[in-house]
Amino acid sequence: MNLSEEEQQLVFREVSQPGTPEPDKKSQKEKPCCPHCGSSHVSKNGKTPAGYQRFMCVDCHKTFGEKERPVWIGSHFPKEVWMEYIRLMNMNVSLRAIAEALEINVTTAFFWRHKILTALKDGKSDAVLEEHTQADETFTQLSTKGNNNAYNNLHRGEPVFREPDYKKVRKSGHRHARGSCSSTRGLSQGLVCTPFAIGGNDICWGKPSNMGAPSSGDLDSVYAGHLGESVILVTDASTAARKYAEDKELPIIQLKSKTESRQGKHNLQKVNNLHSSFKQDLRGYNGVSTKYLENYANLTIFKQETPGITDITRAALLTDKLRNVPKVARWKDLRAKDYPPFVYGVLDTKPGDEVST
Repeated sequence: MNLSEEEQQLVFREVSQPGTPEPDKKSQKEKPCCPHCGSSHVSKNGKTPAGYQRFMCVDCHKTFGEKERPVWIGSHFPKEVWMEYIRLMNMNVSLRAIAEALEINVTTAFFWRHKILTALKDGKSDAVLEEHTQADETFTQLSTKGNNNAYNNLHRGEPVFREPDYKKVRKSGHRHARGSCSSTRGLSQGLVCTPFAIGGNDICWGKPSNMGAPSSGDLDSVYAGHLGESVILVTDASTAARKYAEDKELPIIQLKSKTESRQGKHNLQKVNNLHSSFKQDLRGYNGVSTKYLENYANLTIFKQETPGITDITRAALLTDKLRNVPKVARWKDLRAKDYPPFVYGVLDTKPGDEVST
């Protein structure tokens, strides 16, 4: 009775309303749908050794997990060691220094790096570029860097002879194992082409596509599914870019000179800076084998998309990305990784046979 008239009315309304039972938390937690066929008719199918719930689809009889798994799942080392590894990797610390700091093997440190880079690459598969999109290609030497005798060093069986990679990749058998130089001046079939693009929404995309100068089909193999409806290509005076835009009916702005590409409303400064960062990153690793080039391209893209932050902040962002990944790369898959199909059968052309651009 000591309440005011307004407070009495509020109490009266609360009391007069029919009581609503509290929602059942168990009923709110619905079972996930099958990622293979989309059916909601699923049943529990035990748990993984790490404690993650597994399900089986009653319709297609395939199994799947309750949620995506972190990149360090199944590792013999605790998560804290991985966190420190990610921090050191973002500081561009060498593999040997990381291995000494964390008391792990150098080979383990190498495969951890590529577990992380593979997960980062898979996480970029749905990137879509919009508005004015700068697109251009950069070129690196074909490199077969690596330990061809790794299987024998592991002492996992009888020693076997493995033909060096440069003999498999190059028909001429020219060594150039680390891609230090080329037998041909200028743009030739001995160079790996990596197209990059940066959209007006600051989303980046790129990966190796071919050897030598690209064709419109090579550009399509990189950009297909990654260009949005509002995209307008900004490129140099490349015939392949013009033909690609015509085939896909995309608006294109082609810059006819280096001056145009560096000045004015439309230019290629952002994508050229990305090229410079990519090559600078490769030099920091003392050369990168062509088979891993796509992984390192996505690391450069990740840095490009997170500018103006400290290494610690970038390491935290990368850690968040790696907590839920679609697929965790296995050691045997990384070890058996092969060169892209376009690398095989490269001929070392004669010094006079240059490819014009």
